[in-house]
Amino acid sequence: MKNTEKKILLSATKLFSEYGYSGVSTRKIAEQAGVNELTLFRLFKSKSNLLQAVIRHFAFEGNIIEKISHEIKGDVKEDIQIFADVYYMFLQNNIKMYKIQIREIDEEGMKFTNTIDYTEYMKQYFTKKVEEGVFKGDPFLISTSIVSMIMGIFTLKVHAPAIYHDADHRDLINKFVKDIIRLYCV
Repeated sequence: MKNTEKKILLSATKLFSEYGYSGVSTRKIAEQAGVNELTLFRLFKSKSNLLQAVIRHFAFEGNIIEKISHEIKGDVKEDIQIFADVYYMFLQNNIKMYKIQIREIDEEGMKFTNTIDYTEYMKQYFTKKVEEGVFKGDPFLISTSIVSMIMGIFTLKVHAPAIYHDADHRDLINKFVKDIIRLYCV
């Protein structure tokens, strides 16, 4: 990462955490970083993209792809559970950034870039497992289903926690994972 990019990312992280996404202008971020606002836009294109870069580089768990690549074991049955657990913990550990993306970004631009990258990584993993003959599910369908299920549970836990008064979210995730294993693992 170039020094200018890093200065902008560090300034944006500091200002977003102090004032929230809506409470900070790109001009203020550029001033804090000691760069021209045009430089910020040349590098990141939009405020939303800048936030995504902050999340990608400075999230609590770091780069989720790097993390999962060290966690998975190669056994598809174990790895499906690991994919679910790592993603849920990533959301939980980065709840402030999640809330900023949900509540405050109203401009066009990508949201949840770590989730998009994670889904693509899982799709590639499952494609390889299909080629090895140990998995028979559709890689795209399964990877997006896992992310959707986990994101849905997490979102409801954050915004409508009463839904879990009779059920533990972990039990729901584990049941979902067991069903995927039962249906798609050879």
